[in-house]
Amino acid sequence: MWSRIRHSARRKTGTQTGKTPQDARQTPLLRLAAFRLPFVFFMLLLLATPAWSKSESDQDDIARQYEQAKAYYQDLVTHDKGKDRNSWLTSVTAFRSIYKAAPDHQVAPKSLFMLGKIFQTMFSQSGKAHDLDQAISAYEELSSRYPGNTLADDAFFILGDIFRSDKKDPGKAARAYAKIIAIYPEGDMAAAAQERLLQVKHAATTPSPLPAKEEIREKCIIPQAVDEPQQKDLAGEKTGMATVLPIHHWSNKRYTRLVVETTGPVTFKHQTLTGNEASPRRIYIDLHNCRLSPESIKTIPIEDGLLRRVRNAQFDPQTVRVVLDTQTNISNYKVFTLADPFRVVIDVMSNDAPPEKAKEPDDKRKATTRGKKVSPANKAQSPTLARQLELGIKRIVIDPGHGGKDPGTCSPSGLKEKDIVLDVALRVAKIIREKLGCEVILTRDRDVFIPLEERTAIANAKEADLFLSIHVNAAPNHDAHGIETYVLDLASNKDAMRLAAMENATSAKQISDLQAILLDLMQNSKINESLKLAGLVQDKMVSGLNQKFSDVSNLGVKKAPFVVLIGAQMPAILTEIAFLSNPEEEKRLRNEAYLAEVANHISGGVAQYVESMRLVANYRHPISR
Repeated sequence: MWSRIRHSARRKTGTQTGKTPQDARQTPLLRLAAFRLPFVFFMLLLLATPAWSKSESDQDDIARQYEQAKAYYQDLVTHDKGKDRNSWLTSVTAFRSIYKAAPDHQVAPKSLFMLGKIFQTMFSQSGKAHDLDQAISAYEELSSRYPGNTLADDAFFILGDIFRSDKKDPGKAARAYAKIIAIYPEGDMAAAAQERLLQVKHAATTPSPLPAKEEIREKCIIPQAVDEPQQKDLAGEKTGMATVLPIHHWSNKRYTRLVVETTGPVTFKHQTLTGNEASPRRIYIDLHNCRLSPESIKTIPIEDGLLRRVRNAQFDPQTVRVVLDTQTNISNYKVFTLADPFRVVIDVMSNDAPPEKAKEPDDKRKATTRGKKVSPANKAQSPTLARQLELGIKRIVIDPGHGGKDPGTCSPSGLKEKDIVLDVALRVAKIIREKLGCEVILTRDRDVFIPLEERTAIANAKEADLFLSIHVNAAPNHDAHGIETYVLDLASNKDAMRLAAMENATSAKQISDLQAILLDLMQNSKINESLKLAGLVQDKMVSGLNQKFSDVSNLGVKKAPFVVLIGAQMPAILTEIAFLSNPEEEKRLRNEAYLAEVANHISGGVAQYVESMRLVANYRHPISR
């Protein structure tokens, strides 16, 4: 290695300064070799740049230089010569020079990886944040510039560990691990990344012994009259360009929900490109006045039988385009927006119809632009009743409202909706499992925040047969009391709009906007089934509770545009078990006996619905004896 470098140095000094090789050997720089070899190596590498230049026809020369630099690194590590910072800087210079001289060579990503390792070692010795930042920069450059290299997923994994352990940034750590799972699902780091991601999420959701910080961020919902918006109109808040954040998705073979979140309200359009057998149909969404987050994954593989992948890119300086590549000619898709934070939700559906029935004329499969839909609406979205009649109710998703940073409504004494409904939901789940033998999935089983659109997506992705969301009511009028149960539809009155605005964590103005597009989002085939379930749960709660508690008012079954119910592929209801704003009902909500009875009667209503479906199934498909 040394003879090679000295030869390169002699050649450079002789040709550029007019000195002979003999003169070059007599320079003071080389005479220092006997006293400070690493420093000489550092300087000679700079002089020897032509030996690593891409203009060299022999690419093997670059590979040999890499092996020599790596041997020097190994010597530092194995012979305890790495205590001197200058030695590490010499190694840094070697690998960085190789990378810059030949970025297209196969050793370029390896050189970046080595730079990351060296700077990590330097950080462990110095504790300097700059060293760690240099390591992060090297790994990030490797993963972004050489995504197809076998070291790319290793780089993401190390980045995850750095953000998790050294930077104490679980959000960035989770994104690094998630990129491995999304981009390299078959790679050798995928399993380890999955385990790390679960650890990060568990740490993030484990209650702290001193949860004061979480409490500070909580903001209780205050019930207001329907004509008093809780927040500014979004149209007046838009400033500058918005950033499109990383996309989230949930899916099964018949359904996929994608959520595109932005840092501010944006306008957009969506359309489809009709495909063929060679190139299936594509859906694209153009988000205007947007830029793409540098953390966004450009291609997200889904491969769920419905979508092949999702791609997003900066289409032009003002537009981000999100493209959904389908695997089949999908039956339908719906797009709607949610606020605080602003996000665009795309639901893609398949009807699982036989191939000969799945095809439709092109003019019926044309896509939509915002506010216009020409695809058939409800025909292909409802396998639920047929599945119920054949199999009965097997899987139920229970959704305790709010959670984490969203406490829901609060009483003056500090009782929080999120805690009450979690208590009731856990009780309901236990009863249903034991008495009905159904599988029960909770959208949350502890105090964590889950976005509204994710709750429905969980139920759809798990192919649930029923969806039940549990909440506690509140009203400006503290005399208001009683129980009411809702299904998804246009709001039937101002109180329903007020409640929808409160539970959707939005304003009455935005509820009006949501109602304007809800007709396009409604799945009419579910309304009758949902109304039946809601009626049974409502009646069972009111009649059962009135046997032990006085003046439990029956406020009836109502309709409202609750976000948590939008897109549900099964009968779905939202029940409000009492008014926390009412002093008497607040006392009841502190009573264990009352909560136990509420859970018992909610379960009783669900049991009646399940039994009614079983009776219908047996009538339609009698069991042979």
